[in-house]
Amino acid sequence: MKLYQHPFSSACFKVLALVNELGLPCELVTVEMQNGAHKAPEYLAMNPNGKVPTLDDDGLYIWESNAIACYLAAKKPEAGLLPTDARGMAQVQQWLQWQATTFGPSATEVMMETFYTKMFGREKDEAKYAAGLEKVKRDLGVMEKALAGKEYLCGALTVADFCRSSSLLLRTVMGVDLEAFPNVKAWMGRMEARESVRKSLPPL
Repeated sequence: MKLYQHPFSSACFKVLALVNELGLPCELVTVEMQNGAHKAPEYLAMNPNGKVPTLDDDGLYIWESNAIACYLAAKKPEAGLLPTDARGMAQVQQWLQWQATTFGPSATEVMMETFYTKMFGREKDEAKYAAGLEKVKRDLGVMEKALAGKEYLCGALTVADFCRSSSLLLRTVMGVDLEAFPNVKAWMGRMEARESVRKSLPPL
């Protein structure tokens, strides 16, 4: 397998963490997005959206990080990261959809006005940052209640935990404080204690 990725993409963090967690052989290919490599015809032939990550598994091209995460987990079912029963599948998919439609966009708004301002050489928009931060806090409140009395989002460790935690791995740079969300803070501590998650992050 080949994973086309960028080391500073939170969407790539989750996929790299799962590759590490599952011990799957995978060649990493950095897409130089600053140079427009993600819009080159040869890359668009694999991922018409021109985004990262993209997984190439012997000519099967998979894009959308949550879809890639599920695919990787399905390749190694004995790890138990992707439930096969209806209830477990629904719980995992619920969090994956929520991450894609709600928390992911909220966190991206904050990332765009903090971490990515430096990468793309532009000034921080304080109004956009404040609006994004309020959405992140709203979403953290949802997670705080969901994690009450549980170590992981679905009870046991699943792909949902890797996909959800990826948006908070750069929270210090983002200016996101978890002190008001003790359940989320404890959960992130458990995720960040995993070597697979630590290895997914670039040196900062």
